[in-house]
Amino acid sequence: MAVLLAKRLGALRAFSFPVSVLPVLIATALVRPLNQWDWGVLMASVLGVVLLHAAGNLFNDYFDFRSGVDRKLDGDGSRPGRFLVRDELKPKEVLVEALICLLLALPVGIYLMVRCGPSLLWFAGAAGFGLYCYTGPPLKLKYRALGELLIFLVFGPLLMLGAGFAQAGSMQWNVLLLSVPVGLATTAILAANNIRDQQEDQVAGIVTLAQLVGVRALRWLYILLVVGCVFGLAGLAVVKVGPRVLVCAPLGLMLLIKPITHVWQSKRLADIDVRTARFESVLLMFVLVSLLFQQTPS
Repeated sequence: MAVLLAKRLGALRAFSFPVSVLPVLIATALVRPLNQWDWGVLMASVLGVVLLHAAGNLFNDYFDFRSGVDRKLDGDGSRPGRFLVRDELKPKEVLVEALICLLLALPVGIYLMVRCGPSLLWFAGAAGFGLYCYTGPPLKLKYRALGELLIFLVFGPLLMLGAGFAQAGSMQWNVLLLSVPVGLATTAILAANNIRDQQEDQVAGIVTLAQLVGVRALRWLYILLVVGCVFGLAGLAVVKVGPRVLVCAPLGLMLLIKPITHVWQSKRLADIDVRTARFESVLLMFVLVSLLFQQTPS
């Protein structure tokens, strides 16, 4: 029982949650000083985002497996999840787990709408619909080379504008600006995943961006996304949208030395998505701490 529970928790891919939770905290720090945070709304926002993100991860695994996209490959021992491929979980179990996450998110969403107004439904509904449609029928946007665009919109502008709206009751332009480099960083995780899985996706007959523009172009896109993210943060600091210390953001590229080297040399790295997620998590934590420090009276 304990082993099965561990596998079901592992299927949630909790390592990816910081890339959705930290943007919520960053948006909150942008619109309100720490001593004015609505902690009830914030905790509900974080819980709701985690549940939707978990459901999205589970739907992605379920539909990728059902579509024949995920299959056993040599050298993938370090890849996270893959419980369906290894027959350690059944498809029905993963699907039920995804639905449970959505059901748990429902009362959280109702609470937020009561506290923040029905307009918040548009943000939550669009995010949940987008995460399902990433691989879920009938749209299956990942299989139509639209995965990167969808992930950028959901985990960048949509997520941060929704979190900022929940706290401030309106959309803030500085949240929108900062959501762009945040969205680029999250999109880089998907680009890394598609680079690694290019041959697997080709065999499955789906059309990701790697198949559409070529894996060489996608490798360049990956590098541009991570570089654009850190220099975007630095640029916002220069124009005083973010804390001045964000000019140091390009130093975060040191965390991606191995992935960037492998991408540059056209080598496959099994855990490149995990490494990229770790890079974004550290970078966003730096942004959050910088914002909170900026609010501290001197």
